[in-house]
Amino acid sequence: MPFATRADLLARTNARRLAQLAVPADMAMPPEAALRVAIDGGSLAGYSADEQTALAGALDAIDTCLADANALILSYGIPDTVQTTLIARLSSIVALYYLHGAERMTDDADKAYQGVMDTLNAHATGRLSLIPPEPPLPTDPVVSDDLVQFESSARRYGGTSTVVEDW
Repeated sequence: MPFATRADLLARTNARRLAQLAVPADMAMPPEAALRVAIDGGSLAGYSADEQTALAGALDAIDTCLADANALILSYGIPDTVQTTLIARLSSIVALYYLHGAERMTDDADKAYQGVMDTLNAHATGRLSLIPPEPPLPTDPVVSDDLVQFESSARRYGGTSTVVEDW
């Protein structure tokens, strides 16, 4: 299961920018509304054959970048079952970075990508966990607000202890 979808990517940018990055450079730019329809899985019957071809190329580029971002995040030890908005955001940022390519790279995209890499490195080194905690099982004991429990290790240097109670 992918960490981010086409819709996640579109939610974190705008259709015009996404189309400019994803439509192959040798094709005419389709209307930005067409990319929204294509991402939502709607019918493209109202668009010309050239626009449909450009949209297919854009969707292919988007899917490739999302798959590459997914592979990157998996390489940092995050299981593919983790589905959080943070992971979707990180994956979307990486996919947008890949869509920019070297010739269209902006400082903002590069800084955002470096932030994602710093976050993934922090996860890999254990300074940060991007994996949410497991919910309690029905068999786990219920924690009471008024329960206090003290545990200690055994005495280190033997001997006896004296407990004095003054009533």
